[in-house]
This record gives sequence, C-alpha cells and structure tokens, in this order.
Amino acid sequence: MLNSALLLLVRSLSAAMLMLVQKRYFVLYTGMAGEMALYLLQKVLRGDFYYWLPIDGALGLFVSLIMRVLAKTIADFTGVIHFRGPQELGGAYWTANMFLAMLVSFGSVWVYTRSDGEVTRREVWMTVGYMGGGWLTTFGLFLLLMKKDYRRTFFATTTGKQQVMDRFKSDDEAIKASVLKKNKKMWRPIREEAKTWVLSNWHRWVDEKPLWFTEAWVNKVPYDFIPDDEDQAKLEVIRKNGRRRSSAAAVLGLAKVHPTTTSQSVQ
Repeated sequence: MLNSALLLLVRSLSAAMLMLVQKRYFVLYTGMAGEMALYLLQKVLRGDFYYWLPIDGALGLFVSLIMRVLAKTIADFTGVIHFRGPQELGGAYWTANMFLAMLVSFGSVWVYTRSDGEVTRREVWMTVGYMGGGWLTTFGLFLLLMKKDYRRTFFATTTGKQQVMDRFKSDDEAIKASVLKKNKKMWRPIREEAKTWVLSNWHRWVDEKPLWFTEAWVNKVPYDFIPDDEDQAKLEVIRKNGRRRSSAAAVLGLAKVHPTTTSQSVQ
C-alpha cells in the first residue's frame, strides 16, 4: 500500500507540473503520442492486443482497446501488481513501466523548474526525490521478502495469448476447458486441437456432468465442436433467440448442470 501510495503521489505531482507548464505536454506525456502509444504498439507487434473477454468482431476490438488503455492507466498511477499478469501488461513490461514512470516524473520536474523561475527548485527536486527513493526502497523490500518463485513473474515475457494456449497442455480438464471461455483470437492457433478434444469427450461430459461443464461454458462452445447435429441445431436456436442460459442445459438433456464452480474455479 505504501509503494502504491508513493507512486500515485509522484505521478500525480509530475502530471500536475506538466499541466501547469503546458497542457499539451501532459497530453503528449500520457496520451497516444507518449507511453500509451508505446504500450499499445508492443501489444500489437507481439500479437497480444485482443483482451481475454470473449467478444468478437468490431465490438471485441473496441472493448480490447478500452480495456488495454484502462489497465495501463491504472497501473501507471497505482502500480497494482495484479496487472503484471500476462493477460494484462505482462511481468517484464509492468516492471519496466514502473521505472519508466519514475524517470518521466523526474523529467517533469526538470521541465517545470525550467519554466518557472519563482519556484524553489531545490525543494521540488527534494520532494520528488524522497518520494521516488521511498518507492524504490519499498519495491526492493517487496521483491526481497516475497517467495522466490513469485519474483520471476515480475520479469516474465510470456504474453496473454501464450499463457492461454499453455493452459491447454494441462492434464486437468477444468483448466483445459477454461481456454474456450477466453477470446477466440487468443487460442486460434490451437483451435483444431481444441475441437478434437471436445468432439471426443462431449458425450462423456454430458453423462458425467463435471463441475466446470456449466450452461455458461456450453454456450461458449463453437457449433462445429459439438458432435451431434441435433445438439448443434438446438444451441443455434437458443443463441439466436437470446434465451436464458439454463435453456441450453434443458434442450441438451442435461438434467442437472452445476450452476457454480466456486470450489474449483479456474481463472
């Protein structure tokens, strides 16, 4: 909490100083011509732009853009460590982004002190320096005191797309099934492998009703993944008519599909 508070103070102060000098400096600093543009560009180049939410088409592209911008902005000003996950900023980029935020903050102080001759430069530099030093100290202690296995997550280069596809290699069916709940573009390279897996196990799942085999999951399964033409047709009618998800269980002959998977949830 202290680390996050210090980052918020430094970033807010640097943003305020830039706005006092020239508002366009602030726009260049945080807008599409600055850090945000760099972040989005590397996401596109790495094939990791689409967000994990299962939304297709133009709406999916728009939602992905909004979510990427929101995640980057929140991480910039609060340093939320959960956003170091591969499906958000990514470990290595998150860490580099935090240090870049500090460097840019000192650059903002330099711009501000040069433009205002009345301000006491020494006091401004000391204020930002103390906060920056406090942030660096708390971040270092945070890395030092955590479990060793977690440290690598702050420097990992795995993309969200790679993480999703790696989950399909698991022997746990619940983990494999979670892949189909993600944006289709994230697991497109393994689509045929996933299709074969679903086709070969569909009837067994209908009979056994594993906890993860819910109405919500069934509604995410592509039509051509389902072995029976009759089941495909029924699901198509349900989805086109916008009927409630529980209808999927009823028409497929699932007497009881578990409504929740709280005890065995898979993120």
